[in-house]
Amino acid sequence: MSEDAETTSQGSPYSMTEELLKARLNKADYGRISTQLYAGLLACMSSISFGTALGWSVPVTHQLITGRQGLGTKNFALLVSMVPLGCSFGITVSSLLMKQLGPKKALVTIAPFYILTWWLMLLPNINLQLAGRFFLGFLGIIYSICGESLLQQTVHYAIKRYVSVFYNCSMLMGVWICNVWGTHVSQFLFTVFCASIPIVHFILIEVAPESPVFLYATSHVAAAKSLAWYRGKGNFYEEMALIKKDWDAVRQDSDAYRYMLFSKVVFKGLLIVVGVTFFQVCSGYFIFLFYNIHVWTNGKIITCRQTDSTIISTLFVLSKLFWGAFHSVFTPKVRWLLIASCLMTAIQLSLLSIYLLLDSHHIVSVYWLPFLILAVFLFCYDMGLNFYPKILIFEYMPFQMFRRAYSLVQSLFWLFTFFNVFTFAMMRIILPSYSTFFILAGLSYVGTLFCYYFVIDPKGKSLIQVQLELGGNPIGKRGALYNQTKIIV
Repeated sequence: MSEDAETTSQGSPYSMTEELLKARLNKADYGRISTQLYAGLLACMSSISFGTALGWSVPVTHQLITGRQGLGTKNFALLVSMVPLGCSFGITVSSLLMKQLGPKKALVTIAPFYILTWWLMLLPNINLQLAGRFFLGFLGIIYSICGESLLQQTVHYAIKRYVSVFYNCSMLMGVWICNVWGTHVSQFLFTVFCASIPIVHFILIEVAPESPVFLYATSHVAAAKSLAWYRGKGNFYEEMALIKKDWDAVRQDSDAYRYMLFSKVVFKGLLIVVGVTFFQVCSGYFIFLFYNIHVWTNGKIITCRQTDSTIISTLFVLSKLFWGAFHSVFTPKVRWLLIASCLMTAIQLSLLSIYLLLDSHHIVSVYWLPFLILAVFLFCYDMGLNFYPKILIFEYMPFQMFRRAYSLVQSLFWLFTFFNVFTFAMMRIILPSYSTFFILAGLSYVGTLFCYYFVIDPKGKSLIQVQLELGGNPIGKRGALYNQTKIIV
């Protein structure tokens, strides 16, 4: 028997016999663990690299401000915020690249340009660095999304639940590396280190095959071979059948998204998700992520610059790790946890604005209080706001609309983030920090009301039930891979 025929026999869902089915049902088989963990490692590395693109500005802008006169507030704000703007444009391009090339090939294609962009950041010209920051965001988000898609489409969902806990933290691990390593070395060494991560990743990913979901469109045999590499032969019959079912549905109704988008129930669901995303950004999470603590504490360094950066970046990682593990085990109601998250982040922003007001008038100055407020803020934010907006897209949208809706919402998310991060730095010229956080707190209180009145809890409900509660005629369906392709957040 030829190799192709053997692979087809083992990988085809039509070759399943009654005996094989009974044996499979009696024993949980998640496939080969090592190669699936390897796919998880590749996804985490791509996300860590993207995290270094986000966090690069924290130590470097301090060096630029102290080492170069005339940087200016506007250039400082742009240098920090150009990455989110690049991300906003990169989201759509990533979808097009993966559709045409597949996740792995798209990642390999943009990797050289991504690596070269890191070297562009070494040039001592602010305009070139601004362009470099934009393309770091543009290429970095593509790099990260391709790695995530490869993970989603190859790893068994039972294993993915645990891998996702670490994947969720990997972007913040990149930021943590920037805050810890970047504050102790020169800009040159730090940038070279950041560039080395995608170089190593580029070498490691050459071993892995393309996504079976992408390959199924051109060759069922190639898709079976790919899935066999990730799962081990004989462990993927059900997944192949589900891939076929989704592919057939998309092929038969390839233009469904055109009329679905303007249906009342889909459009309303999309507006709700966009609204939640707007208030998610308005919480100010990325202000704390992109700016060093002395930027938003009236210019104060709490302990020392290196220690402050290490403590804050560690708080980001620990909070995300805790709630990532929590959500991988428990599935509480979405709506109430989202409301609680909005309300509690608003309270923390209010407390921070009050503290900064009192500190600016020398009424009170407790050096550790900003750390405590930030720790509670991150805990409250990661509880719901940092997790559920993506889940709402997945639960509200028919699978024919999901990818396009996801790209649209994520593009808006990063565009909102750009304006949020940029305007924060510019507003410091005319307003003290406590005024800015007071405004953000007010927006978060409004976000709490928005979630209370408009968000429909999707837990335990079919798509039809969710759409009936949204109001309008149900349309579309969830895909066959619904349980296997839960969004990793």
